[in-house]
Amino acid sequence: MRHIQLQQAWLNLKSLPWDNAVRYMLSIGIPLITGSATGLLRYGVVAVIGSMYVVSIANVDAPPKDRLLSTLVGSVLITGCAQLGSFLTDSPELIALGVLVLGTTAGWLHSTHMAIEIMVRFAVLGFLFGALQLAAFGTQLIAIDERVIFIFLAGGLWTSIIIALEHWLFRVNRLTAGAAVSEGWQRIQSNQTAGLRFALCYGIVATSAVGGSFLLHLPRPFWVAATTLLVMKPDSRATVQRTSQRIVGTLIGVLLVEAMITSTNSPNLLIAYILLAAPLIPIGLAKNYTLCCAAVTVLVMVMIDLLMLNQGGDRALLPVRFYATLVGCVLTALGTAITYPELWLHKKERDS
Repeated sequence: MRHIQLQQAWLNLKSLPWDNAVRYMLSIGIPLITGSATGLLRYGVVAVIGSMYVVSIANVDAPPKDRLLSTLVGSVLITGCAQLGSFLTDSPELIALGVLVLGTTAGWLHSTHMAIEIMVRFAVLGFLFGALQLAAFGTQLIAIDERVIFIFLAGGLWTSIIIALEHWLFRVNRLTAGAAVSEGWQRIQSNQTAGLRFALCYGIVATSAVGGSFLLHLPRPFWVAATTLLVMKPDSRATVQRTSQRIVGTLIGVLLVEAMITSTNSPNLLIAYILLAAPLIPIGLAKNYTLCCAAVTVLVMVMIDLLMLNQGGDRALLPVRFYATLVGCVLTALGTAITYPELWLHKKERDS
């Protein structure tokens, strides 16, 4: 019996997406280590943000050339949206309008192809990052100048280089070949998308998250809106499941981060924590969304702590991270429940 259990555990371990995990670690780790070693940690973090967005596209199951093309196009698209958002920093009304337009477009393109879906979702996140960079991270965390946008783009291009090298070195054994991105464009042309109802729901909920954060003066509106953009699906029950997993995962991540940052002020050790969390993100996406959310929370909050070491760290932001996630999850669940009431009614009928 023990031999069978060990064999099953080994098979489960082998089934984990280790190639994606290694890719994620390299995409995030190299810019961060380079920034720390050169004394340009803030720029290293900006490059990491660009890498995090684009590596999600790189991990899509598609032909190698399509994944590389999607990575390059996604990097430019996200960077362009971030630049656009940076022009609107002082205009909350235009920011909300931009989120509505971009969010509705992203929602409409859902269900066409995973690469396209991720690309447009993160394009909205890029726009929000550019527009809310001061509100999201504080005026002293990332020096805003003309070089930031190029550093952000460089992070995405670094991921593209990893994809090209991976294809060259492991073109047979390491890369899978799923549906081509061209099939997604064919679905768009034939109007086989998520539809107008989900598109409006996606855009309106994200806009409500941003607008509500402004009106209520909530801290970190970026985190509230990012939660809605990442967890919403055109199925209210699936969305509720993801939101509950995100809440639990964020809480676990916050507790882990508190233990990490209260036990050390060593930049090298904090970077080691980030490198340990990075590969758990794609593994969690494939196996357990709660694990993914916990790993993302650790990665993001420890990076912010790194930037704030000379200000005493980011311990005060930990509860804000959880509350912002909670508000975003509640908005997401309410929005999809209102948009798709028939799914809830059918569930109640089956339960009764």
